[in-house]
Amino acid sequence: MADPVSPQGAENELLMVRDFPVPQQDVYEAWSDLAHATDWWGPEGFIVPPERVHIENRVGGTYRACMVNTLTGDELWWGGTLTDLEPPDRLVMTQEWQSPDGTPSSPETRISVDLAPHDGGTRMTFRQGPFTDRRDLDGHQSGWNSSFDRLSRYLVRHRGGR
Repeated sequence: MADPVSPQGAENELLMVRDFPVPQQDVYEAWSDLAHATDWWGPEGFIVPPERVHIENRVGGTYRACMVNTLTGDELWWGGTLTDLEPPDRLVMTQEWQSPDGTPSSPETRISVDLAPHDGGTRMTFRQGPFTDRRDLDGHQSGWNSSFDRLSRYLVRHRGGR
């Protein structure tokens, strides 16, 4: 696996690189298909119930999801708009935390996911930003690291990774 956090990102941008032992299309589908996203979205200790996810898988489409803390039951809602889809190479979307009724509760960030063949599998380059402060960036880094660990396990288990 590549170094999960790369120092080349702008000061207010999260940049992470991960390698997965599966074809690019499998990683792309894990991001874009509701049937897969609920199995890995969210850090350890959270679940994303399928009935609490909506994805309009098209440019200009929206997505919205809810992570539920498995210990406390606390809910964290987020959503955004898909702004660029280039299967199986790239996904770009906006993201903001939301209240349960959909009202934005954080500044909007931009997420880009670039996928490329690498060493018999796929290299994912993930960027998110801009963040307004370092604490917010660090919190997202921790959450995404945990989510990407879950994604790696999911891909190996369900997509035949080596």
